[in-house]
Amino acid sequence: MASVLPRVSKDGTVHWRVQFRHDGRMMQRTFVNEKGAREFGGLVDRLGASAAMQVLNARTAKLPDVLTLREWTAKYLSPDSGLLTGVEPGTRSGYVQAAERSFLQVLGEYPVDAVQRADVGRWVAWQEKQDSVRGGKVSPKTVRNYHSILSAVMTSAVNEGLRPDNPAYRTRITKGIAHEGVFLSVDEFTTLLHFTPKRHEGLVMFLAGSGCRWGEATAITWGDLNLKANPPTVRITKAWKSGVGGTRVLKQPKSSRARRTISLSQDVVHALGEPGPATQLVFRGPIAGNRVHYSGFMEDNWNPTVEKAMNAELCDKEGVTPLSRRPTPHDLRHTHASWLVASGVPLPYVQVRLGHENISTTVQTYTHLMPDAHSDMAAVITRTLEGVRPLRPLPALEP
Repeated sequence: MASVLPRVSKDGTVHWRVQFRHDGRMMQRTFVNEKGAREFGGLVDRLGASAAMQVLNARTAKLPDVLTLREWTAKYLSPDSGLLTGVEPGTRSGYVQAAERSFLQVLGEYPVDAVQRADVGRWVAWQEKQDSVRGGKVSPKTVRNYHSILSAVMTSAVNEGLRPDNPAYRTRITKGIAHEGVFLSVDEFTTLLHFTPKRHEGLVMFLAGSGCRWGEATAITWGDLNLKANPPTVRITKAWKSGVGGTRVLKQPKSSRARRTISLSQDVVHALGEPGPATQLVFRGPIAGNRVHYSGFMEDNWNPTVEKAMNAELCDKEGVTPLSRRPTPHDLRHTHASWLVASGVPLPYVQVRLGHENISTTVQTYTHLMPDAHSDMAAVITRTLEGVRPLRPLPALEP
């Protein structure tokens, strides 16, 4: 740990000294103000002495009006700068928070034109070692999202003439192992529904019976439903999105294809219960008229339900099939798609129903579930290669 202490000279001037260990030796750097000293001390603690001194040397070699990466990131993400347009306030706020907890931790004090590819690589290596708030290490997808923000910031610096190139371009990110969706069988979903509290049966049935995203499902009102159609339908035109300060606001769905009409089975419609006023949310939380909050639903309902559904002894007592893997509410969307694909529904139809922007998303996620796909392809290769190699009798086994 670096120590930051004031030092008073004979003429009464106060300077700030940072003491730290480097290669087994005690070293020190003196600063004219406390802010600079504490920033440098923090860099020593986070990055190590060598990297901290590189940052210090890069800063002192530049003119005082050169913006640091932290300062340029703040300007780029500011709605007043006009550099980043076409994003919702909540999304912009999320970018600010993501930048602060990721690359600015390591590179924030560098002059924006002093960041090199090796510095970006060093940040990526640091980021991949950080713990996730959900346990384990930060996922490769999250690191890629952070990197995308950094790359956009650097591209804007290039466009504004602050530097000649983007040092984050084509940085390699560890792929890791992607989280696979949990596809419940009908028996396993029956078990989940068996332990679901009565007040949330409709929501769980709707998620599994429509394939909607959580933000879409919890945003529908009774006016979005056409219960007189044959079959009944629901129109998806809005979804809950992140707002400023962690709030949730109603916005357009994820993409243009996410605006869609979904047919519903009579079982799902029956589970929704008695219709209410057209503007009333179909799924409401404990406070009348309020939406169902994901965090509260997870803590008070979903997690206890899943625990019971995975308890083999309890399931045996209740006469139901225990779950072998722990699903999330989003896995009901995967489950819905898996039922469609396993029944032979063409992937373009599944794409439209799920609201995927690109068919590639549907193909990459659900092709492995297509019925008879492996046996059909094996049969094709068998017919193709038939006769190209003589089948010789196997040698007899010695007694």
